[in-house]
Amino acid sequence: MSTVLLDIPRALEAHAAVVLAPVVGADNIAYPNVVYAPKEGTPWARVDHLPARTAAAGLGQDAQTRHPGVFQVSLFFPLGEGAGPANTAAQAVCDGFARGTSLQAGATVVRIQSASAGPGLREEPWWMRPVSVFWLVHA
Repeated sequence: MSTVLLDIPRALEAHAAVVLAPVVGADNIAYPNVVYAPKEGTPWARVDHLPARTAAAGLGQDAQTRHPGVFQVSLFFPLGEGAGPANTAAQAVCDGFARGTSLQAGATVVRIQSASAGPGLREEPWWMRPVSVFWLVHA
């Protein structure tokens, strides 16, 4: 039985913990379907998995399957303290998930295609800066 759908989030979340710990602290990361209550005035991050449509990577019955997706990292900083800390954190995430990075969990290798920071926006009582990490798996 294939474990690719289990391995992808495992690889991405493990790497996110390493990348985000120096930015927001290891205890300030919200993972999917895990209860998390942000502490007022303390930066934190939320990670979400956005898998895309799978497709054959080649012709024939035995061709690999192409699994693309986006790992969304939302960075939250106290509102009213300027955009600098959120911008610095976004840069750290882009650097940590640089194009060409390979992450592995089990037999699955997740290859990072790109990481792009979006514009900051007000999400009361936070300033939120999103970073989209585009990934691809061939299985």
